[in-house]
Amino acid sequence: MSENLMDVRQQTSLQDRVELKFSGVLDTEYSALSEVPTETLKCFAGLLDAYARFNSMTEHALTEYRDQLTAFDQTIQEYQDMLDGKTALPEDMTTEQVQAMLDLVKETRAQFLQDGGKEVNRRLAFSNSYADDRLFNHVASAVLGESFENAGKGADFWRIDPNAEDIYGEIDRALGAVDSLTQTCRQGLGAIATELKRRGYDDSDFMHYYSQWYQSEKPQLLCSDMNALVERTLADLREKSLAISEGIDD
Repeated sequence: MSENLMDVRQQTSLQDRVELKFSGVLDTEYSALSEVPTETLKCFAGLLDAYARFNSMTEHALTEYRDQLTAFDQTIQEYQDMLDGKTALPEDMTTEQVQAMLDLVKETRAQFLQDGGKEVNRRLAFSNSYADDRLFNHVASAVLGESFENAGKGADFWRIDPNAEDIYGEIDRALGAVDSLTQTCRQGLGAIATELKRRGYDDSDFMHYYSQWYQSEKPQLLCSDMNALVERTLADLREKSLAISEGIDD
């Protein structure tokens, strides 16, 4: 079974399980957090925790995509400055080799722009499903007094255009949307923690796990598809760069 399919099934299964668990409370409206039963509050927190963790993978994919594009652009500028005479050529490279490297990095960036964009949009589709989820918005309303601000924005809002003139603007816009979802989860968890403490309860296991999650590397480890894409792209670039440095024609 492919990793992508397992990822989809894992997240779909999560939504199915929580919807079943909350089927009895979806139609219950609460005018204040103090009215929500303790066990329901704990379940609400578990849901927000899970969605925040899955959403963090989208954030990681976007930042990794942005950072790698930035690295390509910096390298392209460095080679261009050499060809323009603004900086000296490396002692072990000819002008022809620098030009070949410039062309190679541009080609690699163009391919990564498209491939990375597909992976980012796959992750953003998950965040879109969380944002529009009836249960998530019911919980947000019960805990924070209002549903998620970016619910119902549509698929175009939760995707980037790799061919956009300003790709970094596209990424920043998407990161803002993803962060708004994460912040809603965090605010909800904070409100629940405060209410549970008011009732005399200590932080539950899932609250402790939530706080530890954002201090760990787990979001990066779980976002393996983007990591693997970056590794493959750079490995291919290194191999072709070596051929240029050795004066080997493809």
